[in-house]
Amino acid sequence: MRTLNVSLRREIYRDDAYKIIEWLEDEEISQHLNEHQNVCNSIRQVISRVNMPILTHLFNQGGSFFMVATGDDNMPIGFIRLVPRESEAEIVIVIGDKSKWGQGFGTQAILQALRHGFIEWRVDKIVAKIKHNNKRSHRVFKRIGFKPEKDLAYGKQYCMTINDYLELAA
Repeated sequence: MRTLNVSLRREIYRDDAYKIIEWLEDEEISQHLNEHQNVCNSIRQVISRVNMPILTHLFNQGGSFFMVATGDDNMPIGFIRLVPRESEAEIVIVIGDKSKWGQGFGTQAILQALRHGFIEWRVDKIVAKIKHNNKRSHRVFKRIGFKPEKDLAYGKQYCMTINDYLELAA
């Protein structure tokens, strides 16, 4: 796998929040997500209520949230969220910059998020719940080494265990 200049940025700025709204309001992007319909309104309300340039603490409630950035200018192209659930975590990724689709940026971002989940959080397993029609995500998670775990009404759940990850890292 080729390595791209991709980073997971912990700081979430006001401009990032507006970019997230833009991505989530794009049907081509949001059709694959399980986000509730009011998420964009919720983000707008937070932006209007909080007079701070950095909103990191608000996006990290109930898990870890990262902006996926690329290039020397650290421009955001998407986001990743890790949500803890007992001894496992669920991963959600969005590459919102459609010009970056299919180029491996999502793969690199997921690999970095796995390191965070397995090494920093020390979870036993990371799961991804993917809708049936999200062919691109099915491919990338399988290529990385996630295994189908169970069928869901709307899609499939994939998982990677710590042992799978350690084999991948070796």
